[in-house]
Amino acid sequence: MNIEPHNLIDPLREKLPHLIRHEKQYRMIHRQLMKKWFQYFVLFFIIGSICSIIYSSFEESAPYHNILYAFNYLASFIFTIEYGLRIVAAPVQYASCNHAWKARLRYLFSFYGLIDFVAIIPFMVIYVYKETPHVHLVVLAYVLIIFKLIRYSRSFQMIGTVLRTVREELVTAYTACGIMLGFSGILMYYIAQPEAFENIGDGFWWAIVAFTTVGYGDIYPITPLGRLLSSIISLIGIAMIAIPTGIISSAFMSMLIEKKQKEKNNSSM
Repeated sequence: MNIEPHNLIDPLREKLPHLIRHEKQYRMIHRQLMKKWFQYFVLFFIIGSICSIIYSSFEESAPYHNILYAFNYLASFIFTIEYGLRIVAAPVQYASCNHAWKARLRYLFSFYGLIDFVAIIPFMVIYVYKETPHVHLVVLAYVLIIFKLIRYSRSFQMIGTVLRTVREELVTAYTACGIMLGFSGILMYYIAQPEAFENIGDGFWWAIVAFTTVGYGDIYPITPLGRLLSSIISLIGIAMIAIPTGIISSAFMSMLIEKKQKEKNNSSM
């Protein structure tokens, strides 16, 4: 049986306005999510929730417990609406995906998608675990909403860009630091101070404290050989820890200089 070409095109023509209409809705929602008023609105509830969690840890907050609880619940409701809108508008944000469901899955399992999901956990389960010991688990997850600030902070975004730029150098530097920490902890336990360290874990803890120059003083060598080894390892540790710090600082300064140069070129044009 022969099928004429226009019979194949007609169903596509019927679906085309439907697809365009949905694409317009996605773009409209995405534009609203990117507007400053919406970002400031969500930012207000993020900062307010963080402040309320901090204040609720003080005894003076007891008379305002219900108010703080209501504000956090309202904030979770706002975050839930935002989460739903971002799922709907995901095809616009991830335009490289061929299908809308792929774009939404990509958002759901992205860093921001997971943080947005954590932010709505209290809204979903707070009534189930209210006035029970499990409510602390909900609050603990809710503290992670501080990472939502990254989306609305240019400073955090710049730091993330810098870290991505030098990620290979940082991996190399921290690998070297990890090797040195392991070597120092094991050496201190087996050779210098077997009587001062209960296990190799104590050696690792001492090595981290010595490398970072924190100096808690809870674990330390007591024999002359142990102190000599500790001095050498501490001096080497200072140099090792300075390497990633220098890498990040250099990359950060290069990005600032490049940004100022672009602004200067744009202003001259």
